[in-house]
Amino acid sequence: MKKSILILAATLCLSGAAMAQATQPTDSTGTQVTQTPDQNYKKDMLKVNSNEVPASLKTTLQGTQYKGWETGTVYRNQNSDMYLLEVKDGNQSKTYRFDAAGKPIEE
Repeated sequence: MKKSILILAATLCLSGAAMAQATQPTDSTGTQVTQTPDQNYKKDMLKVNSNEVPASLKTTLQGTQYKGWETGTVYRNQNSDMYLLEVKDGNQSKTYRFDAAGKPIEE
């Protein structure tokens, strides 16, 4: 009986975790929208001034899905030259990742 209860409890926990992950909010491009402030994704990131953003990344950011990037914050990973764009819209924050050549990195 105890084994059955433990198995049922484990199944419910795993199902709940899977449901929570499957229901993460996304925008119209399928990019995950961060709703809670989690600073862990910025680990090893340095803030980049807009005049220091590479030309290849600026070209990519001209796309309509990155509208408002100029008012957002661009970060560069100090270990890998990957870039992160964070655009805030009210209480929500959208994050996008790019490689050193300015190409989007899919999550």
